[in-house]
Amino acid sequence: MSQVSHPMRDQIADQPAALRALLARQDEIARIVAHATSGTERIWAVGHGDSFFAPLAAAAAFGRWTRLPYRPLTAQEMAAYPPSGLDATALVIAISMSGGGRSIDAAHVARSRGARVLVITNTPGSPLTQVADQTVLLGITEPVPFLAGTVTYTASVLVLIMIASLLPSAETDGPVTVRAGPTTADRAGALSSLRHAVSALDAAVAIEPVIRESVFPLARARVWYLLGMGCQEATARYGAAKMAEVADAIGIPHETEEFFHEHHWVMTRDDAVVIIAHDEPSRRRSAAAAAQLQELEIPVWLIGGDAIDGVRHVPLGDVDPWASPLSAAVALQWLAYWLSRAKGLDPDQRSHLRGSPRYVVSRKYR
Repeated sequence: MSQVSHPMRDQIADQPAALRALLARQDEIARIVAHATSGTERIWAVGHGDSFFAPLAAAAAFGRWTRLPYRPLTAQEMAAYPPSGLDATALVIAISMSGGGRSIDAAHVARSRGARVLVITNTPGSPLTQVADQTVLLGITEPVPFLAGTVTYTASVLVLIMIASLLPSAETDGPVTVRAGPTTADRAGALSSLRHAVSALDAAVAIEPVIRESVFPLARARVWYLLGMGCQEATARYGAAKMAEVADAIGIPHETEEFFHEHHWVMTRDDAVVIIAHDEPSRRRSAAAAAQLQELEIPVWLIGGDAIDGVRHVPLGDVDPWASPLSAAVALQWLAYWLSRAKGLDPDQRSHLRGSPRYVVSRKYR
């Protein structure tokens, strides 16, 4: 009797091992970063979909580990409206798992203006790699085509955080810009924190039964609102995308406070809210948000933060805030996966999307 294949579920569960393998390549990645970043004074990171959410999620790490200006941007925006400062002192990190799409256009624009291009991709020899000065290949095995991005997303976030910890910082001493790389202690501290964050993924993977049991009563939710602050606003966007791709569900991401100035006014008891709390400010705001939503009898999930009576709680683990998007992403992957199952869909094959006119027509206009 043949076993049923669940490739998306397997990839979610295998993430700790895949990310440990990437961390083991730290010397190789450090050499690539050193070649790509010599003389760099500013950085953009471009992509679309998961490959745009990843640099947003890594922004807190760039703020923590380097003083170089860092800005995530959609590839379309860079290609259509090249920013000022895109010159020989700029580095553009172009991210695309397929090595195609709009990131190629953005990379060409960057190169035409003298900027260097560092590519993160999962496809060796792709068109995007042909435009790159340096390339980091993730080396993630995709067991079947048309899988929703799980480990490729967390791997992209991890590599970006590694890059942040390896970059030189730029400090101004009067009119002179002095570049100094992170100290050996800084790099050791960053990598130690990253190893701990990757170890915390084991616990994130293990919460699957909790999410599976809790999601079935909410299978008919009209809309899912996903709220986050700081780097977790990116995770909220990523989670909303997985809900659309895998569970055919409407997921609307928001910055936590901003939600209460916008969609809060039109939500109903048929909706559900997921709040991500990863540091002290977001814990305080999430606790108040959860209490407000409970009073309105809105179902609430809290990822991270402290457990609250009546609220479905998924712990994030004790990780540094700038590394917390890794664990939070895994929790939202499980949520999308089991929501899909609860709705009678197949998240491993995504047949509901593959045969959809929306998907068929979208292929014509890519």
